[in-house]
Amino acid sequence: MTPPPPARRPVTPPGDQDMPRAVWPGGDPSEGGPSPASGPGGATSERGRAAAPGVGPPTAAGHPAVETQVIIQARLGSTRLPGKVLLPLRGRPVLAHVCTRAAAAARVDRVVVATTDRPEDDAIVDWCQAAGVAWVRGAAADVLARYLAAVARWPCTVVVRVTADCPAVDPGQIDAVVACLMDGGFDYASNVHPPTLPVGFDVEALPVTVLERLAGEACLASHREHVTLFIRENPDRFRIGNVRFGRDRSAGRFVLDHPQDYEFFTRLYALLPEDRPLISVYELLALADAHPELTALTAGLDRAEGARRSAAREGRVLRLG
Repeated sequence: MTPPPPARRPVTPPGDQDMPRAVWPGGDPSEGGPSPASGPGGATSERGRAAAPGVGPPTAAGHPAVETQVIIQARLGSTRLPGKVLLPLRGRPVLAHVCTRAAAAARVDRVVVATTDRPEDDAIVDWCQAAGVAWVRGAAADVLARYLAAVARWPCTVVVRVTADCPAVDPGQIDAVVACLMDGGFDYASNVHPPTLPVGFDVEALPVTVLERLAGEACLASHREHVTLFIRENPDRFRIGNVRFGRDRSAGRFVLDHPQDYEFFTRLYALLPEDRPLISVYELLALADAHPELTALTAGLDRAEGARRSAAREGRVLRLG
């Protein structure tokens, strides 16, 4: 396992009080997000957090270029659990948990939510505007194109892919994967090739140049929908790095995809201490281990269900190696 890197900058873990709820201080919501001076992934917060070293001058898109940017794909039109990313979880929407934890990573300079252009996802944009989180809209099915729209509006050098149905995504795992990518000179790095943590702690990172390469090479609908699936199904064409956990814990499940996943999270999070907004992956795993009646709720669900189903629609078998 690649050891986590030393922090590049001090990070104050953002709680509810650190996520702006009010007006846009100098920004235009119609431009796809807040001004660079607000939000958990921006240069400064309303509480005056210092600008990150990775933030550069404004670009032609009107927003500053940064080095490392988390893009969280989010939509409300889930077939298995509709509206899941805005479901309440311990008093906050699921998406708020994802953004807070992603923004806490030491190597992350900005967080952007990439939602769809469907009217039903207006609610996601409304939440982003109220919370001061950068956002962009794009095609519903072609998620790869949505990521390209995000980096066009919010320029960066490295993209970290996170999905909005992972409220327990771990900041330390984000830092480790980014360090693996940048220190190893890889085209793609993750903690899922192969996975050693439960689904829901998945983190992937790649340079924008590789994202642009995917846009030209990935032609199957499944490869466009699942963004990095083309890389994972064609590992001989890319330089790939992987971060491993200390032992294989891949059989667990911390993702929100089915009603029983939501029951698992609501019951598990009710056991968390109130003063620990950024509880670690180690503590979450230990807590789940101590409550097998909760892990039994999601036993038997397929980790790669979505990608497997997309491949089946194309008449092929998923090849993850």
